Amino acid sequence: MPYIVTEPIKIPGTKLGYAVYPFQIHYLDKQNKKEVSPLKLYIFELKDSNFIEIERTLYQKDIPLSMQNVKILDKTLKEFIINNEEYVTNVDRMDEFFADKTKKR
Repeated sequence: MPYIVTEPIKIPGTKLGYAVYPFQIHYLDKQNKKEVSPLKLYIFELKDSNFIEIERTLYQKDIPLSMQNVKILDKTLKEFIINNEEYVTNVDRMDEFFADKTKKR
């Protein structure tokens, strides 16, 4: 049974938002625990409003639970935006969202 960990987050400079939901397995479920991915990424088209309102789900992907989750998430979001340019409204704001926030020494 899935439950919400993150609320949908708007991607600046686009009409898109995303959320990551963990998937919790109940002991009564008949699924093999190894077959179920623990995280699910959803990418949404957002309504044009002052609030974060979902118009429809555009993309869904299972993500393995590992130390590389952030890199997998960033890569997937970038690939989706590159392949669906019609959702981009301001490239400069979008670039700020994907800028590497860690200092390299």
